[in-house]
Amino acid sequence: MNLLIIDDEPIFSKGFKKVIEKNTTLFTSIFIAATAKDVLTLIDEKEKIDVFFVDINLPDMNGLDLIKKIKVIYPESLIVVISGYNDFNYARQAIHLKVFDYLLKPLAPSDVKHLLHKIEEELTSEKRISKNEELPLVSPLCVSVITIIKEHYANKDLNLTNVSNQLFVDSSYLSKQMKKYTGKSFNDYLTHYRIEKAKELLSQTVIHYNIQEIGERVGYPNPHYFSRLFKQHTQLTPSQFRTNFYQ
Repeated sequence: MNLLIIDDEPIFSKGFKKVIEKNTTLFTSIFIAATAKDVLTLIDEKEKIDVFFVDINLPDMNGLDLIKKIKVIYPESLIVVISGYNDFNYARQAIHLKVFDYLLKPLAPSDVKHLLHKIEEELTSEKRISKNEELPLVSPLCVSVITIIKEHYANKDLNLTNVSNQLFVDSSYLSKQMKKYTGKSFNDYLTHYRIEKAKELLSQTVIHYNIQEIGERVGYPNPHYFSRLFKQHTQLTPSQFRTNFYQ
């Protein structure tokens, strides 16, 4: 299992790493990152991260915002907030994000030891192991991209640039990862998903949507462009596809 410490104070991170290593042998690797950008790059290059320790005060992003992104990529991982602020509002937001625990700096060794024991119990429980075995072996970054596509494919402005910005990664890197793990570039995957959704809508027997409505629903408000694209992928126009389906 792997653990990632996210804090921009090198002295703290290195010291905290030593404390963890002294108190548990559960983790094969313990990584350190100083910025949110480093985190989002690292977690796609390394093996699955099982536990995150996240400092709220990061130089390029609020730690709570970073946690939201981590939750999309690694919904099963445990997240512990580390904060130098004894602020109830921070704690309340962390609880809302369903983090595993919340620690205040400076960290008492006994508190760290107790927390690591709790983490060990959680990660080695039969229930959690069973859950993790069911997870597909797909790049975490690609999982998050596919999730965004599934939720927002109807948005005509959905594209590689705004998705890469949302995930805080370079657009060319994101596209290469999609090609590597799915066999399709970002644009090809998005187009394929939209065309499949259009085919579903064209096959509806209860509600008969017109072609323009279907194009708009799957992110193509220009009906001529939608028809041309649909034919490129199915060898049929939307009207021909619908006619063949009903025959």
